[in-house]
Amino acid sequence: MTDRTTEPADLVAYLGPAGTFTETAARLITGATDDHNLLPCGDIAEVLRTVEDGRARRGVVPIENTLEGSVTATLDALAFDTSLLIHGELELPVTLIAAAVAGTSLDEIVEVTSHPVALAATRRWLSATAPNADRVPVASTARAAELVAERGPGHLAIVNPLAADRYGLEVVARDIADSARNLTRFVLVGAEVPAPTGWDKTSMVVFIDTNKPGALLKLLEIFAERDLNLTKIESRPTKDELGEYCFFLDVEGHLAGERVGDALAAVKRTHRDVKVLGSYRRSGARRTDEAERIHADDAAYREAASWLAQWRARVTPSAT
Repeated sequence: MTDRTTEPADLVAYLGPAGTFTETAARLITGATDDHNLLPCGDIAEVLRTVEDGRARRGVVPIENTLEGSVTATLDALAFDTSLLIHGELELPVTLIAAAVAGTSLDEIVEVTSHPVALAATRRWLSATAPNADRVPVASTARAAELVAERGPGHLAIVNPLAADRYGLEVVARDIADSARNLTRFVLVGAEVPAPTGWDKTSMVVFIDTNKPGALLKLLEIFAERDLNLTKIESRPTKDELGEYCFFLDVEGHLAGERVGDALAAVKRTHRDVKVLGSYRRSGARRTDEAERIHADDAAYREAASWLAQWRARVTPSAT
């Protein structure tokens, strides 16, 4: 449990309760080792409010899963409800286990409890192992562990190892996910824009003027003309009118760089609005070949800009 005397500057809010995958992500992305530095929250909106209100310096929320896609609550909150920015990201392999109170046999399971995403991710294993058991969705895998610990034999939780350990459950099966490539991407949010690292990503949401043919193409050409690689494109309703959509984009590079900065300015100039969601270090190990390519492209862009500046300097001032 969080010590309420912990200073807000040392606190990291995360999607709770204790024992969720988000807690694991929060510990890994921030390096927090003490429970006193972690503040569990009831939902994604509460995580963001806690950081905005100054009760915690940073927050951690899920944003995307390889099997279920984007976490729309996070996308919508970042786009419409908060001024917080993404500070960093972490891709966490989702390791799912089946856990129950000590002495429970899989043959006696009558009810399986977990988060809906975890239930979907273990569909084949559940069909083969407990085909007649009721499947009960709950708010988190940690809540599932808590409920199974209370209900006793006959009940099974699909959880992460941290949740099983926290609630004293015994592991009855490991690595039960249908796909070994089940990953969840988590983001760290806060108020500032981190400095560029040379291995960065910029996220934004773009609002187009009107829904007309070629609107998306016009937007994408801005990045293509500057040799910028988009790693994500997703549309979401603007919540203003039926059939009106905005576009979420992730682009390689930092807004402090010439190419990304120039592209953002062009998007701002030619579209109704653009909201930067963050410019931050990408997850994963830095790939030398890719980083060198980006560095070379940025250098060429600066060289071209310098060449143009030299020509402009030769323009004769008009007589007055």
